[in-house]
Amino acid sequence: MLSVLLFVITFLTTITLAVRNSAVFLFVLYQAFYFFNPQTKWWGGYIPDLRFSFYIVLTMLMVTAIKWRNLAGNRIFAVPQFCFLYITAFLYCIASFYAVLPLNHSIAMDAIVTAVVIITLVYKLVTKDEHLDYIIYGYITFAAYLGYYISQVGRVSAGRFDYSAGMVDSPDANGVAAALVPALVLALYYFWQKPTLLKKIPFVFAGFFLATALVLLGSRGAFLGVTAGASVFIWILFFSKIQRKNQKAAVIGIVLFGLLGVAVVTDKIFWERMFTIKEAVSLENLEEAESGGTRVIFWLAAIEMAKDHPFGGGSSAFIYYSDEYIPETIHTGTKRNRAVHSTWFEVLAEIGYLGFISFCGVIYYSIITCYRASKRLKENKDKERYFKVIAINCALLSFLVTMTFLNRFRAEILYWLILYTAIAYNLYVLQPKQQVKIARVSNMQT
Repeated sequence: MLSVLLFVITFLTTITLAVRNSAVFLFVLYQAFYFFNPQTKWWGGYIPDLRFSFYIVLTMLMVTAIKWRNLAGNRIFAVPQFCFLYITAFLYCIASFYAVLPLNHSIAMDAIVTAVVIITLVYKLVTKDEHLDYIIYGYITFAAYLGYYISQVGRVSAGRFDYSAGMVDSPDANGVAAALVPALVLALYYFWQKPTLLKKIPFVFAGFFLATALVLLGSRGAFLGVTAGASVFIWILFFSKIQRKNQKAAVIGIVLFGLLGVAVVTDKIFWERMFTIKEAVSLENLEEAESGGTRVIFWLAAIEMAKDHPFGGGSSAFIYYSDEYIPETIHTGTKRNRAVHSTWFEVLAEIGYLGFISFCGVIYYSIITCYRASKRLKENKDKERYFKVIAINCALLSFLVTMTFLNRFRAEILYWLILYTAIAYNLYVLQPKQQVKIARVSNMQT
């Protein structure tokens, strides 16, 4: 019943805050429902079976429409990753006319278009730095809740949690792990950033539940992702020219504390699985049995498929055509039609070369706009916000590494991370430039 109570409290609290504080809290509520996902939980029967997500998005749409003139400063097309994202979504819509699996593609297209609409609305609604913190806090908090839920269930089968109790777009163990990885990196930033022990404690708990869940989920891609994202963030914290008092000593303390945490939450089963990462990327002995290494063959098969289908084949196109491009000598288990197991090649197979280029444009500009924002904040010696942008970039990096081994093109977390980069660019680069222009015009008029 604790989960039901948390759900009700969250619903009432975020609605109240949305009315009294900011409509941004509607997105926080959306994040909550995304991770709670009552339909897959044992306590779901106690919650009314309403289309919560639909009504939340509809309300955001109406609020944004009403406030549109007041939000004119948040220029959508001034954000390059959004421009490329709209092109990518448009190409996905065009693929509807030649998709090999029309029904699958229609469902997938609806998910992508919905995600793009949602992050566009939230981008328009976020007008100050606190709003960005609110939606990141929401992500960390509710991801940590799911981590707590997973820690209570434990391993179900094959040495992993795989209870199909994740999110709508990520019900399996690997998909859930991918969604939790960036939250752990962002929690690390807030743990470092908060000035007092009391304010750090919530992020200690969040980090503990997230790390415990990742151990139980046993995703090798997620392990690589969180290692990459957290390591880069720690490296920059330590070697950055921008330093708070005793920052390097604090970083060393965080590393030691993290290593202690790893020793506490990990176990033999987890490390045995992680030690198979080398086998997962090896091309040896692929004929003997299906393994993670088979994915490399799938990626090569996707490249061959793209030569014959340069515009892609719509959702699940690789699964449909894979039998034609995976060599006969490769053992793929009970069936030949397999997923490509990489977001990059998933995009290539579904919307072709143009889609792949536009998607790479989304990722490139998400990274480069964070760099531009961090550069400006560094010039202004704004330490906290500088490292916040670095953390967002590292969180995105962690997801990019993870999604290299998973089909996550339609994962909402990917679009949330793109949203965070866009908001950071708007708040710390575009808005200051706009304010300077307004000041110049005002001075000229006077």
